[in-house]
Amino acid sequence: MKTLSSKQQHIIDFVSHFWVERSYPPTVRDILAGCKLSSTSVVDYNLRILESEGYLQRRPEVSRGISLPGVTYTSEAGVQVPVIGQIAAGKPIPVPT
Repeated sequence: MKTLSSKQQHIIDFVSHFWVERSYPPTVRDILAGCKLSSTSVVDYNLRILESEGYLQRRPEVSRGISLPGVTYTSEAGVQVPVIGQIAAGKPIPVPT
């Protein structure tokens, strides 16, 4: 692995902090704004370098497809959804009119 530039190290740090704070990875535009870079092409260029050097992994078919190898992020806070009623599965239930 080669030595990272300050911009590339800032991107890695930003991705890691973003994951911890929000429990999901950033988009290219999140990185653009968070690292104060000039364009999405600069972000993409640096992400390609970081990926080729093994510092991160990308799934191009997913908008938030960035992960850091060897790092597992978990969310301790669950999302609670209230149960309002029931949904019938099977034959339709007649609705009185």
